[in-house]
Amino acid sequence: MNVITWLKKKNTTTDIYSSILKMPCATDGKSFIYLSLLFKGVYCWANDVYCRGILSIDTSASKTSHFYPSCRYKGLEIIFDFNELEDAGQEIFSTIGFNPIKFLQSLEGRSVQGSFLTIPPENWQIKATNLSEHLIAQNISIEDIRFYLMELFFLITKESSELKNADVGYLSKGQRAITAQVESIITTNLAKHYTVEELSGQYGISPSSLKKYFSKLFGMPISMYLHQFRTEESARLIKGGQTPIGQIAEKVGYKNQSKFGSAFKEYFGAAPLEYKRLSSLKNL
Repeated sequence: MNVITWLKKKNTTTDIYSSILKMPCATDGKSFIYLSLLFKGVYCWANDVYCRGILSIDTSASKTSHFYPSCRYKGLEIIFDFNELEDAGQEIFSTIGFNPIKFLQSLEGRSVQGSFLTIPPENWQIKATNLSEHLIAQNISIEDIRFYLMELFFLITKESSELKNADVGYLSKGQRAITAQVESIITTNLAKHYTVEELSGQYGISPSSLKKYFSKLFGMPISMYLHQFRTEESARLIKGGQTPIGQIAEKVGYKNQSKFGSAFKEYFGAAPLEYKRLSSLKNL
């Protein structure tokens, strides 16, 4: 069942115009979508699913399932149902000069296979991230969500002409499979360090090809991806509270605890022990 169908069925028991609804989207018990219906024909939700930003504006039909190749995906999605919008009228957007139909039409000449992919401006990213985090925490009112969303629409109206289609490239099914397997290899045993030459040799491809495939599929070089994965995994272990910091450093691939501490602090803004104390306070 796709998100919109699930939300409409939920309307039989809940006022979906005044609630943030938490929808499980996998069987792992830790992947959820936080949904809100803000206006008739305008859906907004935050994803917090374990499977990383690029902005996609898509005119294709909504899908019933998605595959996220990396470890986790957190992001904001906004869906327009133009049939419902037409019934409701678009006066809600007129005060800020935003017309969703005209906006999508303006991108038609720049889309690829129904999608327009771009790196969003920093101010868009900040507002979208704040809204997404509030939705996930469920600590925001529907009125505030509407306000934040209208801010985003205002920015889109003023700045969308500057957007350029991102050159993300496309991979074949075989190339995607190789890259996903490499990602699994390097993240399964974080204490082991692989060279690109070792990994590419297992699949009979050149190191440069593997680097290119990985950057296209995961949006960043192997070294950066692995650094983020190691740091996020160490944070998860620290929050667990059962493993000493030194053992965590070794487990995620750092032989030098001082280097681990520096890398962790640079990423999270707090040293491992401080992060552990802050995490404990939040759980009180």
